[in-house]
Amino acid sequence: MGSDVFKLLCPFQITWMRDPAPLAMAEKSRRIGWTWTHALKVVLDRLEGRGNYYHSSADQTASVEFIDYCGQWGEMVNAVAMVSQETEVIDEEAITTKVMTFANGTKIVAGSSNPKFFRSKGGEVGLDEFAFHAAGRDLYKAAHATAMFWGFPLRIWSTHNGDDCYFAQMLAQAKAGKLKASLHRVTIEDAVRDGIVERIIMRKKKLSDVPAPDLKARQEWLDELRATCPDDETWNEEYMCMPSTGGRSLLSYELIAGCVEENLQPITNLADFSKREFSGPLYAGYDVGRTQDLSVLWVLEKVGDVYWTRVLVELQGAPYADQQRLLDLLLAHRQVKRLCIDKGLIGGMLAELLEQRYGKYRVEGVQFSTSVQSELAMPFRAAFEDRSIRIPGTANLREDLHKPKKIVVGNNVRFETPRDENGHADRFWAGALAMMATDRKNMPLPAPLMNKPMGW
Repeated sequence: MGSDVFKLLCPFQITWMRDPAPLAMAEKSRRIGWTWTHALKVVLDRLEGRGNYYHSSADQTASVEFIDYCGQWGEMVNAVAMVSQETEVIDEEAITTKVMTFANGTKIVAGSSNPKFFRSKGGEVGLDEFAFHAAGRDLYKAAHATAMFWGFPLRIWSTHNGDDCYFAQMLAQAKAGKLKASLHRVTIEDAVRDGIVERIIMRKKKLSDVPAPDLKARQEWLDELRATCPDDETWNEEYMCMPSTGGRSLLSYELIAGCVEENLQPITNLADFSKREFSGPLYAGYDVGRTQDLSVLWVLEKVGDVYWTRVLVELQGAPYADQQRLLDLLLAHRQVKRLCIDKGLIGGMLAELLEQRYGKYRVEGVQFSTSVQSELAMPFRAAFEDRSIRIPGTANLREDLHKPKKIVVGNNVRFETPRDENGHADRFWAGALAMMATDRKNMPLPAPLMNKPMGW
């Protein structure tokens, strides 16, 4: 193969490839080419006939990306291989895999995070972004038998995802000598010292050789990356191999406690709401539930630069007609400037009716896509960070606000909201919708007044 391929790699990447340990684990910065490097190692081992390799990522898109990496390396080393998609049915559950088959019969099989994927298999195993797998312990158990029982290596690597996930627990055991494993740790600063900035420049400019180290350019690159990172917690966890002590929750208990006003008593019944006077404008969010989840109305009053919780109504199993009457009572109040309402599967008709009745300037239906969830959740978190929101100190509200967990896999961000007897983070999303209602940038412009009925 020659040295051309290896000059693309940093020393820390070559160290990972050459580790002979049966079990090796790595805590790493994001985006430093770990999975990309591992794909080269996997391709080279298959060309040498070292059995099959089974790869598990936290989601299907990351598994497909891994096979793409393998395909790129295969072309560079002139490997003959064919890529196909296969479906395996295990316990009546269909598991789709992407398979790269080499001329010598060995395979690279990339699947999902389902532990059943490893059933009845033997070969080398790689667990990518292990901290983000929903069932980490079960996955490790299944992968361990697939690899190590048959004498194949097991490789686990990940960015951190809180100190309460199974990846963090395994690292703690290994560091304490209770789990036999070879450990690797590479922060973004380590990667920069190892020359990753020069290799990024090399690939971007399609240079034939790695540029000479430039300490000033390295520092400027690192400073720019740090300056665009939203907060210390994100920087430490995503790039510095320091797990968040608050777990993966978007809102830590400390952030929530900092915005609690113990004597705050929000309105829970809107019977006389239209007669109440407030000193500032009102903004509302409504998360729609029906049988399993709560319907929650959250109303904020803007007083100066702070948003105070003035209404918090929770409905369990309420018919849609009752929910509509509740929102009609809300919107009858002249100080309610805007309502953002969940228009998912069960909220679609209610949102459409209210938009038609009150206009899309005053009522906006919000579809909870992955990207929109981020647009909702992050500004809501920002309000807690700068203490521009005030909330009551009830236990149910505190636990609901703490539920959503931010999951970053590859370039994708999503939110997990576990369901329990207290709901599905319904209060959190109602509050996030209310905060969205305060953002004038997201407001559609009203139609000209001349086109509105008299008295509008």
